[in-house]
Amino acid sequence: MTRGDYHRISEDNLLYVMALRSVLIFALAIALWLSKTKFGISLPVDPILIGIGVFVLVNIARMLRLRKTSQWEFFCELCADVSALALILYFSGGVSNPFASLFLVFLTIGAMLLSAHLSWLLAAVMLSLYGFLVFNFRPMIHRHDPSSNGNPFLDLHTVGAWITFALSAIIIATLLVKMVASLRERERRLAAAREESLRNERVVALGVFAAGTAHELGTPLATIATIARELERRLGASTEMHTMLQSLRTQVDVCKRHLTSLTQKSGVERSEQCALQPANEFLAEALRDWQVMRPEARIEFSGSPSKIAPNIIAEPTLKQALISVLNNAADASPDKIEVNAHWSADKIKLDVLDNGPGICDTDLPRLGHVTFSTKDTGLGLGLYLARVTLERFGGSLTLNNRPNGGVQASLLIPVV
Repeated sequence: MTRGDYHRISEDNLLYVMALRSVLIFALAIALWLSKTKFGISLPVDPILIGIGVFVLVNIARMLRLRKTSQWEFFCELCADVSALALILYFSGGVSNPFASLFLVFLTIGAMLLSAHLSWLLAAVMLSLYGFLVFNFRPMIHRHDPSSNGNPFLDLHTVGAWITFALSAIIIATLLVKMVASLRERERRLAAAREESLRNERVVALGVFAAGTAHELGTPLATIATIARELERRLGASTEMHTMLQSLRTQVDVCKRHLTSLTQKSGVERSEQCALQPANEFLAEALRDWQVMRPEARIEFSGSPSKIAPNIIAEPTLKQALISVLNNAADASPDKIEVNAHWSADKIKLDVLDNGPGICDTDLPRLGHVTFSTKDTGLGLGLYLARVTLERFGGSLTLNNRPNGGVQASLLIPVV
């Protein structure tokens, strides 16, 4: 949400104001009909109908272009509303007409939705119109039956005041309450947008540092690979160190492959440019690559063999997110990790379960949301980047302690 959007009136609030006008049009039309047919009040019908017509035209104009509007445009609409109301009051008793209290309803709407200077300007317009109506109006003459013995239902002014109060109370209790809720929702979205912007800036900074670090790690990895080959040649194939050196070279090759992929694809490859791949193939490939990096870990995988696997976007960062979750599970319980996959037509759910000690209840809400780690040697980036990546694809990552010990990491991945 941009700064310009913050100073615009939302569509929800425009709908509420349209509803207010509709109620007001209906109430004025009924009042005019009752005054002519039931109470015999002599009123000039044509100018009052013109005032009601202004409300109708403003509502129609807003309906034809129902979108976010500027503050000035909404201010002009409210000025048209109060001018139409003043026209009707001028020909129907001025401020003695109970409908004059509706000025406060429009002033309240303006104070809630307009900026401070426009709210004061609207108040000045209303005060001018109200002051004019105090001294300039057509009197509303009606029959008053003295035999009514003060019965309020026969006193038209009292009945009109009561109806107007009830109408104003209904408007405030419904429309204005909804406007307040809409404003609070907008503030919540603004706060969420600011938080997301800060998070994205942090992820971008991490990406820049990662690319630089990948470039710097190339030389020491090449040195390690060279030394490993030389040691392997000198010690011979029969020594016990031969197997360990082969494992070291394998790990170095994995690191070099990932660093090469990072420097080549960082900031270039977009998700829509990646190929689609069946979910079972993607998971098998990710687990295979991870098992090469963590050969000591034992993993048990169960999928949905009875269902055809849907396609997902085979994006490298998505695989890295899964590998980060698997690494955390392997650090907690390398002897056994369970991966359960379930998919449907619209999403894939992966549950990664370990048998470790679990996570402290005070630390659990922080994992994945900030760069925080429960391990002495951890940086806290794995789960954080995994969650950010999954949310970028429209998925999610949740962590929960298992009842019998260990952690369950649930990954939701949307399908294409």
